[in-house]
Amino acid sequence: MVHSVPDRYIGHQMNNPTVWIVKEQMIRGETQPIPMDYSPAMAFGDIEFITHHDMPLYGKSSVQEHWNRDVQSFVKKYDPDRDYIITTGQPMAILAVGFALGQEGKCPRFLVWRREENRYRVVNFDSTLACESIV
Repeated sequence: MVHSVPDRYIGHQMNNPTVWIVKEQMIRGETQPIPMDYSPAMAFGDIEFITHHDMPLYGKSSVQEHWNRDVQSFVKKYDPDRDYIITTGQPMAILAVGFALGQEGKCPRFLVWRREENRYRVVNFDSTLACESIV
């Protein structure tokens, strides 16, 4: 049986939300580090890693240029109405990613792992409250 796409969807993107992970976290294995299992987050969308490296310590390195491009690409693609962010990785990198989103006026939606519930929970960040508390 062949299914056709209704006319109202032609020309519209029909992709899943994206779960953006700042950097893949390695955890201690018995003999060597192993990647963290993010598979429960797949219930919220397709998984994409924002960066593949820690934030470089030296600003004039070629690694820094690639890292910046990765973050800029993420900021362009991130849809605050559909996508989520998991904040694993280097704390400074997490801060820099959040700052880059804020510079574009995009508010993050987080997925936070609740160990006692064995699942991710959505945490919405309301930037208007943060801005009001600063003033």
